[in-house]
Amino acid sequence: MGVIIQIIMLAFGAIILIASKAKVSQVANSVVFKSGMTACIAIFGIAWMSDTYFKYAMPSFKESIVSMVSEYPWTFALACFTVSVVVNSQAATAKIIIPIAAAIGLPAPMLVGLMPATYAYFFIPNYPSDIATVNFDLTGTTKIGKYYFNHSFMVPGLIGVIVAVLVGVTLAYLIL
Repeated sequence: MGVIIQIIMLAFGAIILIASKAKVSQVANSVVFKSGMTACIAIFGIAWMSDTYFKYAMPSFKESIVSMVSEYPWTFALACFTVSVVVNSQAATAKIIIPIAAAIGLPAPMLVGLMPATYAYFFIPNYPSDIATVNFDLTGTTKIGKYYFNHSFMVPGLIGVIVAVLVGVTLAYLIL
């Protein structure tokens, strides 16, 4: 499926270039192209780093998460958040963390209620969409601050995750 998506995207890119009669030599100098390529390189680097780290650290990481969540089930949200920061993927986080939740017997409604905590890749501004957004913004209002964690995505991201988890847990309690 990935290859088919790439072929379709390239085909539409070619159609757009032909239909708009754009100068191909100017495409590589555009802000959109430069931002996209920066984001593309960043995601490959992040994926490689995450894969390398987790292949090595997964046994001890899993053991510490199981012991923490077994003793304090509410920390499952923190575990989801932390894993998501490192792996930059909600799906990968869920794949890593859901078997742990199932093994300790976390109720399914509660697990669903805590799933918004798997969205934490805004926390460190290294995700391609973050990088591209900063590059697209020619006004300078979207930025990564002097200190790594004071960036334009931090407050909205934290508010969104915290509210979604609180609503999800409240709904889970109503169902249980």
